[in-house]
Amino acid sequence: MARRKEKSAEQENLLIAVEDRKEPIGIEKALENDSTIELIVSGDTSVLPQLAAARPANQLDTTPLDLDAIIEDVARVIATTPDHYKCIMFTDLVGSTQYKREMGHTKGFMRNRMFCDICEQAVIKNNGVVVKRLGDGVMAVFETAMDSVLAAMLMVSSLEVDRKKLKKIVGTMDCRIGITCGYVKEIPGATKDYIGHAMDKGARIEGIAKTNQVLIDEIVYGLIHTKIRDYSDDMVIGPPRNLTLKGVGVSTLYEVSPKTRGLVGSLGYKLRHLFS
Repeated sequence: MARRKEKSAEQENLLIAVEDRKEPIGIEKALENDSTIELIVSGDTSVLPQLAAARPANQLDTTPLDLDAIIEDVARVIATTPDHYKCIMFTDLVGSTQYKREMGHTKGFMRNRMFCDICEQAVIKNNGVVVKRLGDGVMAVFETAMDSVLAAMLMVSSLEVDRKKLKKIVGTMDCRIGITCGYVKEIPGATKDYIGHAMDKGARIEGIAKTNQVLIDEIVYGLIHTKIRDYSDDMVIGPPRNLTLKGVGVSTLYEVSPKTRGLVGSLGYKLRHLFS
């Protein structure tokens, strides 16, 4: 029993030492010293907070919610919100669930956070707005199709250039990106959101993309194909492919990629990723 108390005191001192530390801790060092995980693994949960009901069951509020007021509020928001034409982007970090299962949630969070930060910086740099983070990806909107494609190119280029550095810290980082354009409604609130067919289609395009592939639909292609000539030295577009998107229907999709990297599936791309 005395030995258990001594171990608990040592772990508590470790927690205090980490919290009081003034200089920044490197990412790799922080991942190696997750004292909360150490406490749980050791079985010494006496220092963990105890969860309990805030009040006895006989004091619970069972008054039904005012559904009429909720319905009226939702209907008012939908009816008074105008449609906006936006370019919608969805990004996803491949294998995030498996990574967390194998490496733990601390490293999994760090990996997801780094990917979302990369996406957000690329979006902002190309005049877009990240509407929300989806855990292992982002949903963003742009005013122009070209900006959305340029943001996607910056994302995949950054992951490609720093692939070895990222792999050393949080493992291999691969992505999928889907882009479409259409009319959506901007829903006001504490956090802005959008609804509309384009939202569903963008998510489906991202979901059907292969690893490290950026897919755009026929709408985006129609808006950018005359401007692509200005970027012909930096960007390449693959041939059209008719694919069925669940709940959406058949859509013509095109792969877009930085020219130095090549299209996913091309010989040059396969050779570069053979040992990555």
